[in-house]
Amino acid sequence: MIKIILADDQPAVISGALKYLNEIPGYSVVACVSSIDELALRLRDTPCDMLITEFSMPINRIGEGCALLNRLNQDYPAIDLIVLTMLDIPAVLYQISTVGVKGLIHKSDEIAELGRAIQEGTRSTPYLGKSVQRLLRKGPSGKLPTVREAEVLKMYVVGNSLREIARSLNKSVKTVGLQKSSAMKKLGLRNDIELGRYCCTMGRLSHTA
Repeated sequence: MIKIILADDQPAVISGALKYLNEIPGYSVVACVSSIDELALRLRDTPCDMLITEFSMPINRIGEGCALLNRLNQDYPAIDLIVLTMLDIPAVLYQISTVGVKGLIHKSDEIAELGRAIQEGTRSTPYLGKSVQRLLRKGPSGKLPTVREAEVLKMYVVGNSLREIARSLNKSVKTVGLQKSSAMKKLGLRNDIELGRYCCTMGRLSHTA
């Protein structure tokens, strides 16, 4: 019997997932939680094989991004992770899909997608729901921003203009603008609104050397 913990702060999601999972032979929901604190307690006192968790709980709203998922993988390596989310930013979905989850499902998908993720996904090849696949086709490219590109974005999102950034980095405004555009393209971000949402969700920008 595969033991599952459900973690979501929306009662309707918990109820729907619980009803669906109880109908799948060989799977048993052993706990349902609605907060990070509850989840931490249940993981300590309730043995499980799989955690189905949303990616929008408060820990992610304060800019920690994938920190929760990375910590879960580190502290509980034997537990498979399936992520549910309402986020529609390709860059965020891409990063979630690369941290060792078994599946990634958008909450707009039909409930059967959750079953497919449970049965077909692996950590090396996570199952991606139909909506997630559609969103990922919009970007990103799989490449992360360079150190300088990430630096430009960090300075930009805290309120510096391109001219101010150029002056600070001793670069031309054109060069800084191109670095900003290149970084956003790599992250699959189409405009400054999506850039702001991305930074609020993921926190510190990742980069390559």
